[in-house]
Amino acid sequence: MIRSPLGLHVENRLNLSVRDRIEQAALWGAQGIVLSAVGDLSPDQLSETGRRELKQVLRSARLTLIAMHLPTRRPFDTLEGLEARLQRADRAFTLTYALGCSHVIANVGGLPSDERDEGRTHFATALAELAGRADHRGVRLAIATGPDSGETLRGQLEQWGHPSLAVSLDPGALQRFGHDPAATTVALGPWVAHAFALGPAGGTSIVSARGPRSNWEEYLGALEEIDYRGYLTLQVDPTRDEGTQFRAFAEMMKRF
Repeated sequence: MIRSPLGLHVENRLNLSVRDRIEQAALWGAQGIVLSAVGDLSPDQLSETGRRELKQVLRSARLTLIAMHLPTRRPFDTLEGLEARLQRADRAFTLTYALGCSHVIANVGGLPSDERDEGRTHFATALAELAGRADHRGVRLAIATGPDSGETLRGQLEQWGHPSLAVSLDPGALQRFGHDPAATTVALGPWVAHAFALGPAGGTSIVSARGPRSNWEEYLGALEEIDYRGYLTLQVDPTRDEGTQFRAFAEMMKRF
């Protein structure tokens, strides 16, 4: 039986304020939300007053801020523009802590497979720097799964051995890269800090369309196997009614 509270990844919308989006999520029955650190919620845009107001809106809506999502356009395996990306992540860490949240979800890219590839060294160095900055700011960096298998990512996490690094499961991305979400979940068990029902890359929901229903059940079973009790966060299809999708998701989860 899955006991995870249900969350919603709330994306920015031009026609709705952040307050409206949060109140919608609460109305649909979400218990927590993931917000993206872009637009009005980017660290450079959200003032100290805005941060206090956002915390008040969340309290009023009785919603937990599960994590902040940091969109990344480029992986961390190249030195070009790396310092600027590290600084942007650092500002997101500071914002997350200020909002009373402890996790930042980011797609950091995959580990270069060739051990002779200098990108592999750059990647390890960048992750160590990200981990140190996250620790300094009082948060954890939850690496979004996708390019690497669970075994590969777990091996790297164990090698790095940094307590401020964790994992956010993204079953949609895992399937697109040819990895089994259930097997990945089991492999990464002690590192899993968050789980999506559909990953940040978007598209149709794994709940109804990303493969046979048994794949979804196996994923939930794997979460149960690792004794995951964190939020299970739905990423909706933005081309369809979000409230209808979330309510259908919540109704389906009652059967588990």
